[in-house]
Amino acid sequence: MRWKVLKYIRISEVQKRIEAFENKYGSLSYLNAEFSKGRMPPGQFDDYIEWNTMDHALRAYQEGEDFEYMAEEELELSPKEYGNLTPRRIELLDHLTRSMAGSINELADQIGRDVKNVYEDLQILEDLGFVSMVKEGRRTIPTPVVYEITLTLG
Repeated sequence: MRWKVLKYIRISEVQKRIEAFENKYGSLSYLNAEFSKGRMPPGQFDDYIEWNTMDHALRAYQEGEDFEYMAEEELELSPKEYGNLTPRRIELLDHLTRSMAGSINELADQIGRDVKNVYEDLQILEDLGFVSMVKEGRRTIPTPVVYEITLTLG
């Protein structure tokens, strides 16, 4: 089974990825030149597209827009991790992508479940990289990181 996820990538992660590309290629203008000359190997082309998209997201942010960068990534799940994606956890993730909750208590109220069980499910989803839990004072705010999951069989 192959899993692909559409994930929200935080600005700090985007900055790290851009730094890695700079270390690998020197500058985005180098890849722009290679692209315009039609001399770009397939691996470089994929890097160029990703780097260019991240660069546009950062520039928009610097001009006052909200930061938003999404990327499709392949996900390797072990059989145990796959088993952790129970219907209730998938339902919880789906609910989070449709309506934000200001806290775990608020989320539990919204879906009519016990706070302790919701918290445990969120921890597992966080370990899988599907949810981020951000502390704000005494509250913990669950935020979805994954917005789409594609499973390919065979």
